[in-house]
Amino acid sequence: MSQDTDFQIPNGTGQAVRLDLQTAILALASLSSGSQSGLGTTQPCQLFADTTNGLLKIRDTGGNAAAAQATFHTIGSLNTANLGLLPRSGGTMTGVITGSTGSAAAPSINFGDSSTGIFKESTNVLGITGAGNLSFTFSNTSFNLRDQRPARFFDSDSSNYIEIKAPSTVSSSNKTLTLPDETGTLLTDQTTSLAVTTVTTTNTRTTNVQDSSGNNGSTAVQIQQGRAKAWVNFNGQGTVAIRDDFNVSSITDIATGDFRVNFDTSMPSVNYCVATQMQEDHSTSGGSGARPLIRRTSDAIQTGSVRTTHSNVATGAGVDPLVFTVTIFGD
Repeated sequence: MSQDTDFQIPNGTGQAVRLDLQTAILALASLSSGSQSGLGTTQPCQLFADTTNGLLKIRDTGGNAAAAQATFHTIGSLNTANLGLLPRSGGTMTGVITGSTGSAAAPSINFGDSSTGIFKESTNVLGITGAGNLSFTFSNTSFNLRDQRPARFFDSDSSNYIEIKAPSTVSSSNKTLTLPDETGTLLTDQTTSLAVTTVTTTNTRTTNVQDSSGNNGSTAVQIQQGRAKAWVNFNGQGTVAIRDDFNVSSITDIATGDFRVNFDTSMPSVNYCVATQMQEDHSTSGGSGARPLIRRTSDAIQTGSVRTTHSNVATGAGVDPLVFTVTIFGD
């Protein structure tokens, strides 16, 4: 280890000059190795092997020249391969790497293409950009595919893929698709119908239920109502009053024991089935043989209504029942 406090070679005897030269050369050869306090007067960009701290340093181009006040910057560690620096050929970093924020157009880290790489999109959000366009973002809450970009899942030889992406517009609010906690496969055909072997669900919301050929549809309401296309329970005495119904808009009281049941939604044809039943009370008994019937008139069965009657078999006189029920089945 050798240090020269000023690197000056003043005039003197031959031996004195030779010793000054020797001190300067040895100091240069050892990069002034030793402690900083022994440097004396330093020079800009002077290399210094700080053996006290085991570091190779270089003096700042400005500042005080006196060793005690001079500013030195650390280059690397002494007695360590490559001064402890990561070689261009690669290696293992043991510390934290902090990059600039960057942008989609100029990402902080790129891989040979200055507009494709990684950057900080916002606080705690990492962005990946391609050709200067923000493509994906990562955060501690989600992985986001931007601008309707798809997620592609390739087959075993990467020749074809299944693609999933959002619609062009998501209305109202964000939607979440949660996968079931089950093992299985979902298949779709070209008609975008879902084909599964078994579906187990607590509540299923659907507009129409069809057979495997896409025919014979039933709405959820129709299934819940027992597939009767219409039914009604009404009080035929006094002012006619509907107790409960399905697909019945009103009851027309034509005469005593004579009623027309009007449908909310018309039947597709007049070839439907009508089932009727009644219950009398004791004060308005129709006598033995009282019966509910479809009225014997040409307009009795229509697509939008059916005319029913309740009469005494023997006399033919109409009787208003306490309970009159009509049920319609058909296509």
